[in-house]
Amino acid sequence: MQTPLGKCPSCGENIVYRGEFFGCNGFRNGCNFTVSVYALASIGHHTISPKQMRKLLKGPTRMIFKMSNGVERIFSVELKEIDGKWRPWIDFEAGSELEVLGECPICGSDIVETPLSYGCSKWNDGCDFAIFKNSIKRFGGKTLSKQKAKELLSKGVTEVIIRSFNKSEKKVKLYLDNEFGCKIDFQGDE
Repeated sequence: MQTPLGKCPSCGENIVYRGEFFGCNGFRNGCNFTVSVYALASIGHHTISPKQMRKLLKGPTRMIFKMSNGVERIFSVELKEIDGKWRPWIDFEAGSELEVLGECPICGSDIVETPLSYGCSKWNDGCDFAIFKNSIKRFGGKTLSKQKAKELLSKGVTEVIIRSFNKSEKKVKLYLDNEFGCKIDFQGDE
């Protein structure tokens, strides 16, 4: 017996995972609810997992999509009946609901937080500016905080602490950079 993921939005029967798709146990009674696990693959989300379907059956949920330019974005997704078929529907305007952290130095649009970066909200229009959260980790720093990203975007510079190989800590300046998001000044004053 398959574990139910939630109730069918059409008939109220249980939705179960059937390998390539999610289907309703009420299909014998005429319910046609099915959603392919690949329903979002063409727009950057590999497959819909049973855990994600469980959330979708409860209501709108946020999902991560990897765009063709490699940038990851979060969108609100919900199940909607369109032309008699149930489909995941994506709110492409959901990025505007995110907190605006600053202005994109390349195109002037809003910078918003994603799971991996602080990036331009106009990525879909071709702007790929992003400050990656782990950009200073390889140099002994911590994940770049939202507050440090805001400071970097507003002032063009912020200070962060990095640890050297001998575990000593050093304060360095981090500068805003249009090509790489940010650059570290290792030569600056402590």
